[in-house]
Amino acid sequence: MAALIVSCIAALCLAWLAAKVTHGETTCFDADVRNSIHSVSSPGVTQLLSAITFLGSQAVVIVVSGCLAILMLWSRRRDRAMLVVATMAGAEVLLSILKNHFHRQRPDPFFDERLPPSYSFPSGHALLSFCCYGLLAALGCTRMRWPIRICAAALIPAIGFSRIYLGVHYPTDVIAGYLAAIAWTAVVAAIHMRLATIKT
Repeated sequence: MAALIVSCIAALCLAWLAAKVTHGETTCFDADVRNSIHSVSSPGVTQLLSAITFLGSQAVVIVVSGCLAILMLWSRRRDRAMLVVATMAGAEVLLSILKNHFHRQRPDPFFDERLPPSYSFPSGHALLSFCCYGLLAALGCTRMRWPIRICAAALIPAIGFSRIYLGVHYPTDVIAGYLAAIAWTAVVAAIHMRLATIKT
C-alpha cells in the first residue's frame, strides 16, 4: 500500500512538472540553474562528470542490470531476476513513451558536447540510473549491502547533475526522470510484494 501511495505522489508531481514545462513556466528556473552550474566549471570537473555520466548511459545500465539478473538466477532467485528484467524493460518503454509524447528539444550543450538524438524530457540517464542502481542497492549481497547503497545514493544524483553540467539536459528533465523512476519502481515493488504474499 505504501509503495502505491509513493507511486501516486511521484506520478502527480511528474504530471504537474510536465504541465509547467509544456506551458514554458520553467524557462527561467532551467536557465538560472544551468548558468549557475556552468559558471563554476573547470577542466578537471568536466572530465570527472563526463566519466560519471557514462555510468548512467543506456549501454552501461543494460550491462549492469543484465549482470544483476544473471547473478540472481545463479543464486536461484528467479523471482528477483524477473524483478530486474521487468523493472528495466518497463523503464525503457516508459522512457520512450514520455520522450516521444513531450517532444522537448534539448538545450544548447556546453563544452562542445554532442547532443544525443533523442528528445530531452525526461532524462533517460536519470530514469534508468535510478532504476538500475536502485535495484543494485536493494538486491546486492548482504555483506556489501550498505557500501553498495551508499555508492548508489551518491552515484544516482551525481549522474543527474552531470547531465545538467554538460548542458545536454535542462534541470527539469533530470527531476522528471527521477520522478518517473520513483513512480515506476514503486509500482513494480508493490506488484512484487503482492506476488510474494500470494506465493506464501
